[in-house]
Amino acid sequence: MKQAGKKAAAFSDLSESQRFYKEMMYLEGKAIISGYPDGTFQPDGQVTRAAAAIMIGRALGLDGTQKATQFSDVGVDQKASGYIASAASRGIISGYPDGSYHPNEAVTRGQMAIFLSRAFGLTKEATAPFTDVSSSMASYPHIKRIIAENLTSGYEDNTFRPNVKVTRAQFSAFLARALNDDFKVELPPAPVSYLKDKSKTYYYDSDDMGSYSYKFSGRKYFEWNLWDVYGGSKNTYSIVEKEDSKGYYFGYPESESWMMLKYPVKVGQKWSIGYQGFVHTYEITSTTKTIITRAGTFRNVIEVTADDGGVDYYARNVGLIKVIFEGITKVELIKIQ
Repeated sequence: MKQAGKKAAAFSDLSESQRFYKEMMYLEGKAIISGYPDGTFQPDGQVTRAAAAIMIGRALGLDGTQKATQFSDVGVDQKASGYIASAASRGIISGYPDGSYHPNEAVTRGQMAIFLSRAFGLTKEATAPFTDVSSSMASYPHIKRIIAENLTSGYEDNTFRPNVKVTRAQFSAFLARALNDDFKVELPPAPVSYLKDKSKTYYYDSDDMGSYSYKFSGRKYFEWNLWDVYGGSKNTYSIVEKEDSKGYYFGYPESESWMMLKYPVKVGQKWSIGYQGFVHTYEITSTTKTIITRAGTFRNVIEVTADDGGVDYYARNVGLIKVIFEGITKVELIKIQ
C-alpha cells in the first residue's frame, strides 16, 4: 500500500472540509498537480485535455520534455507537448479523426474513464449499472473497468453522467484512487431485483383463474394470459411490472399500481394496499425462506403476510412464486422457460 504524500502548502480557496481535499493534497504533495500563482487551487475549475495529459504523465513518470507531436494543434512550444506525445505513444490518449488533439477542450467524465483505464492498464470489468451509460459508447468498457477497480460509484440517482465536464477536484479524486488504495470508494452491494427476466415466460397455476403466464410484450410491461394457456387461448391483457427505490409494483398500463414489496426489504417492513374499497396491511415476516414450487426450489425468499391471513412469497429476479391462504396454495409458479 502506498503512503499518502507530504502535507501540501495551504491554498486560499481550499479547506479541509471540502470534498476531495485529501485527494487534492495527496496529488499536490507528489507534484502531480499544482496551484496557481495567485495562491488558489481552483478545485471547481475544469480540466483540459492538455492538463489531463500532464497529470497522468507525472503520475506515471512519463517523459515531459517538450517535443513535436503527431497532432496538428499541439506544437513543440506548448507546455504539455512532451506529456501528450509520451501518452499518445503509450496508447493512453488519442486524438480526433482530423489529426487534432484539442488540448484546450475540457475533459468529460467519459473521456476521463478512458484515460485512466488505459493509463493504468485496467482489464477487469464490472457491471455498469448506470441508466445513462450504454454499450454503444466508446467509454463503456472503460467505465466498467474503473467501477471494477473501485475508482467510481457514480451518482446517487444511478447515473454516471459521461458527458459532464470534470473539475480539478473530481479529477484529483479519480487519479488519487488509481494511485492509492486508501482513496478508493466503497461500492454498495449489487442491487437485488424482483423483476422478471424479460427473455423468459413464467407459467402459474391458480385455483380461481386456472393456468396463466407472463410473457414480455416487447414494450414496457408483461402480457398476462388469463385463460388456459395450455389450451391455446389468445385472451390477454396487460399487467405492468415495475421497480424503483421505494418498492416493487404491479398494476395496469396508464393506471394504478400496487406496492407488492416495500424497500428496503427487511423483516418488519409494513405497507398498505387499497383496492375497490378495501384496505389491507402487509408485512415482511421473513427474508430467508426456502420455498418449494413445481418450478423448482427457491432460497432467500421474501415472505409477506397480509392482515387477512394470506401469505405471498417472492424470489429474486422472479417475483411472485407462491400464494397461500388459510393453509391452501392459491397460486404457484409451475414453470419458467
